[in-house]
Amino acid sequence: MTASLLHRYGRSTSAGQEHWFALADEVAAILGADALERDLANKPPFTEVEILRRSGLLPLTIPTRFGGAGIDWPTAFEIVQRIARADNSIGQLLGYHYIFQSFPYLDLDEERGQALADECLAQQWLWSSTGTPQGPQATARRVDGGYRVTGKKPFSTGSRVADRIYGRAIVDGGDRLALIIDTASEGVIRHDDWDVLGSRLTATNTIEFRDVFVPGGDVITNLGAHDGERRPHQVLTTPAFQLLFAHAYLAAAEGAVLAARDYTRSSARPWFHAEVESAAEDPFIQNHYGSFTAALQTLAAVVDHAATALQWAWDAGEELTAADRAGVAEQIAAAKVTAHEVSLDVTARVFDVTGARAAGSKYGFDRYWRDVRTHTLHDPVAYKYNELGRYFLNGTEPVPSAYR
Repeated sequence: MTASLLHRYGRSTSAGQEHWFALADEVAAILGADALERDLANKPPFTEVEILRRSGLLPLTIPTRFGGAGIDWPTAFEIVQRIARADNSIGQLLGYHYIFQSFPYLDLDEERGQALADECLAQQWLWSSTGTPQGPQATARRVDGGYRVTGKKPFSTGSRVADRIYGRAIVDGGDRLALIIDTASEGVIRHDDWDVLGSRLTATNTIEFRDVFVPGGDVITNLGAHDGERRPHQVLTTPAFQLLFAHAYLAAAEGAVLAARDYTRSSARPWFHAEVESAAEDPFIQNHYGSFTAALQTLAAVVDHAATALQWAWDAGEELTAADRAGVAEQIAAAKVTAHEVSLDVTARVFDVTGARAAGSKYGFDRYWRDVRTHTLHDPVAYKYNELGRYFLNGTEPVPSAYR
């Protein structure tokens, strides 16, 4: 069975990429074997994180100048997508990790960057964040040798199972510090309160900091009061996340269609009016699969194009202009809203090709829709459409922020 609905004919991959993709496929096979059972159990994914750790996939976004693999964003997101087809939650975890692991190096000098990379490579840390940027932010007060951080944030994806957190905390005057927080530190409280419809194994719990000490060496940089004050190449975090979401939604829809195809071939029955021997020969079922294939190949191409744009912006570094950053961000926004709509539609419609018996809970076809329905609530798609419209009509460039 093919692992994807989009074949990249004519595109070459390096030996290194093929190696990482093969490892991702191995992880996907392991996770896919009991994905439904683990979803229903809804336990923090400590075992799944160890599978990722043993695979060697965790440190791949550490820059090459510090001894890492330094994979590009299209490669990173394809690894995520391959795993997310089988287990969307764990694919998301890995995607969040890749982003939070890579961005500290934008602001660290060579000595501190090398020290961090050495630890990451040795310890195989999993990274997460301090959660949603909405609502009250964590605060930091200066003390001897560093800072004390206090705050409580919901929706901190991965925090329940992470080793390190890329955190932000507000200091006196309104500036924000970027910090590395050891989740084993005294005062870090990781609540076990993530019990939702879908994306159940992303460990997106509430995290609380009760006067947590962060040594001065773990302060990455002062981010200023607003992302708009930063250089364009330093505020690619949000476009990267929006693109991660697009890949996760695409992967869920692909996973649903591939699972449905297996069921259609092995277990589904043709409608008796079709007068054919198998469901795979039913012309109306074939029409649905044709619709799925066209929609997902179109979405895959849009998402792939956006990934190329992000890598171009990343490679531009300090030469990236605000206008270029805005253009890339809006291209990614278009991919994200397209993925939002296509994934919700396709994951709901797979039941049209599997039949009534496939609604049985033992088959778990609903988990694909539940995953995308839950995560597509991350930020309102209506605001993305408005942002795109203002950019196209009036050339209004989005001011870099947590959601733009």
